[in-house]
Amino acid sequence: MRLKIGMISFLPFMTSYDPPGTNEGTLDPLGLYQIADQLAIQLVPAVRERMQRIRFFTAMAVGSLAAEGLEHDPQQRDVSPYLVWEWLVVEAIIRKLGDHPLIWGVPGTLVVRRALSQHGYLDARSYLKTPRIFGFHGVYKRLAVHLGLVDVHLAPGPNASGLADAWARGLGLAGLAGAKTLLSKWSAAIRRSLDEKPARTRPGWNDESWSELAEAFAPHASKSRERRFIRDLLHGTDERRLGALPTIWKLQREFNDDAFREEALHDRLQEEDRSLQPLLEAIRAYESFARSLHDAFDVLKSEATRFDTQGFDVTQIARDEDFKLSVQGLHMRFEAAHRALGEASVMNASLQNLFDRRFGGFAEPMDAGECARRICIRHEAVQRAKSADGKRRWFDGIGTDRIYVRHQYREERRDIMPGCYVHDYRGWPIRRFYGDLS
Repeated sequence: MRLKIGMISFLPFMTSYDPPGTNEGTLDPLGLYQIADQLAIQLVPAVRERMQRIRFFTAMAVGSLAAEGLEHDPQQRDVSPYLVWEWLVVEAIIRKLGDHPLIWGVPGTLVVRRALSQHGYLDARSYLKTPRIFGFHGVYKRLAVHLGLVDVHLAPGPNASGLADAWARGLGLAGLAGAKTLLSKWSAAIRRSLDEKPARTRPGWNDESWSELAEAFAPHASKSRERRFIRDLLHGTDERRLGALPTIWKLQREFNDDAFREEALHDRLQEEDRSLQPLLEAIRAYESFARSLHDAFDVLKSEATRFDTQGFDVTQIARDEDFKLSVQGLHMRFEAAHRALGEASVMNASLQNLFDRRFGGFAEPMDAGECARRICIRHEAVQRAKSADGKRRWFDGIGTDRIYVRHQYREERRDIMPGCYVHDYRGWPIRRFYGDLS
């Protein structure tokens, strides 16, 4: 059966404006990420790949105490006390420590530098309004809630005071009680900034006050009590247990950054904890399937890039050795992943069904040309589902089997990487935490 990729009645061309719903999504062109993410959550709950510096948990815990009791301005619904606290912290770090070699992993560094250069403060326009996925509250919230440092509204959690006390003692203060003057100062700064119309970082501070805040939360500068308190939370054995994190943590000393690969980490992890074998086998099987599709899509796209307005006949990719190697036995990889997802745990039944719905088109044997067509159809379906109005494909269809790769997606050919994971499984965030807390 021949499957139609899509047809248009005109040759492709670049336009100055794409109407809503036709702009392209730039990530995950084959819809592979969601299943990998769910497997990673089962391995290490609440940790996310974008987490980099553990000390932002301290900034969140202390900030929740400093902002406690402050009210939102109903005229500025998108600007909350905790968000103004974030503006103050990141501005202080970039103002006073921005050139320090250990200041990395600070969310929004580029926009903060630009805002300070242009007008000397941060606000919702220059930084962000609601940091659901950006900013340190957005990036770290899920784990901070899991560890009891804040609640879902970013108010103090049951462990906020304990961490704040350990932090304050590291500053040479008499615990949290001795930090009350400092917290009051920061609370007043939040209030003054909120009172600006529109809200902005205008605390009325001199250089010494900015330095004080920057040094209090410098990502590399946590002291022993604070580090120990956070380590204890990460290694908890109660309802806040973080899955395989303690075992992954223990294995960090066996690796160095240059040689660190999650494939090797998972081999050692399985040796240390045999109960993780079904989940790790599901990860390996899914990654083997994902790698095949990912590499095949990259090869197809890079080869099609060489053709201009006449387009590229996708069935011709069947002659390419890398493409053939990538899709060889793809139906067997599908079957292995399907079986492993079902065997990993009862929870994975939904993942098995999701895998079938998304990738069932690759369940049967097919030649390389047919596989190329189905990869194109898969990409089109993924883009269409990315929003209510859909996103544009990375290529335009010309006739039945010909595609024209749009200019922003044209790139040099890369080597295929059989045997390597496509996705990350929280190994690097844990390694970064380990480095900051050691």
